[in-house]
Amino acid sequence: MTATIVPLRKKFDVPEFSDIRHCWDMVKPGIEFVLKQNPHLTYMPEDVFSECVTGKSMLFTSVLGFVVLTVQEDPFTKAKVLVVWVAHMHEHGKHNWLDHIDWFEGVAKYCECSCIEAQSAIPELGQYLSANGWKQEATIYTREVQKDG
Repeated sequence: MTATIVPLRKKFDVPEFSDIRHCWDMVKPGIEFVLKQNPHLTYMPEDVFSECVTGKSMLFTSVLGFVVLTVQEDPFTKAKVLVVWVAHMHEHGKHNWLDHIDWFEGVAKYCECSCIEAQSAIPELGQYLSANGWKQEATIYTREVQKDG
């Protein structure tokens, strides 16, 4: 099977840095959708709200949807990583946010990050990322511990 590589240069409205308090009615259902699609995630929509209000995360919105970004610093190397924490597009299954990697790279450079990181439990997204210049660094396995009694 041959991977299809989609051109990553489409015209789009530049996402705007947004105050989550002013667009919560639009953002909350999107976060709930992401959580429903990824049941392994443990945060609640209100956690995203709190992180954005306190400035620990950044919300960007556009006509396509929204993305919540966080900058994490490696405690040992001090290298910064731009983490795509939540990405929700109004039109599902099109990987629209990934079509604008130049914008993400610009944000990463502005925040002095050396790379961009994204996680997903959706296999098709991993295939799309791999076909478009991303590399898989890790796979997480979990095993539930049974309680006695």
